[in-house]
Amino acid sequence: MLVTAITTWEGTPAGIEGVIEGSRLAGPIHESLGARNPRLMRSFAGDDLYRVEYMIDFDSFEACGAFTDAMLGHEWFVQMTASVVAAYPELKNCGTRFAYNTM
Repeated sequence: MLVTAITTWEGTPAGIEGVIEGSRLAGPIHESLGARNPRLMRSFAGDDLYRVEYMIDFDSFEACGAFTDAMLGHEWFVQMTASVVAAYPELKNCGTRFAYNTM
């Protein structure tokens, strides 16, 4: 079963550029912790131009849970959290949602 974690970010152009760079660095770390297919999706039309969505996939709910446990205990998470706090109000974390493929 495919499970996807989707984290939404909103910000100024400079804030979004920070997420783009941060996502490039985070992808390999997330893969080392068990995530697959890290990607940052950005709209090119419509009214979501100041939002991006970072997505990672898992093969199961269990794999998603194991990743989350590992990520929360990783030094990267502490550093990322501090960076996000420092970037506010240029950058805002709008939360993470989890979805699974029903097909």
